[in-house]
Amino acid sequence: MLLPKILQPRWQGTGGVPSDYEVACGVEGYAGIIEKAGWQILVLGDEPLQTAVSRLNGRPCLVRWIYAPSPGVAESWITAMVPLNLRGPLESVAIHIDSSPLVLMDAGAPGEHPGDTLELELEPGSYRVHVYEFAPARDMKFLVHAFEPHIQPGLTG
Repeated sequence: MLLPKILQPRWQGTGGVPSDYEVACGVEGYAGIIEKAGWQILVLGDEPLQTAVSRLNGRPCLVRWIYAPSPGVAESWITAMVPLNLRGPLESVAIHIDSSPLVLMDAGAPGEHPGDTLELELEPGSYRVHVYEFAPARDMKFLVHAFEPHIQPGLTG
């Protein structure tokens, strides 16, 4: 899941009833939004996958590895990724980012001891998160979560 770093210490993982983890597991599909303490959190659904921060069309994205022959081969294809080679979007969700950086961590871990994390910088604002499939070869498949700035109807910049 991807949450504001400022909220990370308040994430309880599997502690509590219902636990933050149980709430996150209620998300269906590849991406969904939950709220905690008034903040929106992006849950990357399906299953835990190795994830990298990359760029697509000059914008940050998260790339999740479903399968690839090796990390080196996967990384070379991720850096060469272009929108023309993506299938989808498979799903899209709206999110409002109030604070950056954002931290990608396992939803089951407590925020004070999250294990491995990644950080993602996004300008505060509204986004659409589009989920694409990237399968450059038969032995490789990735999910790409691309962040597209979104102006809500009735709002002016």
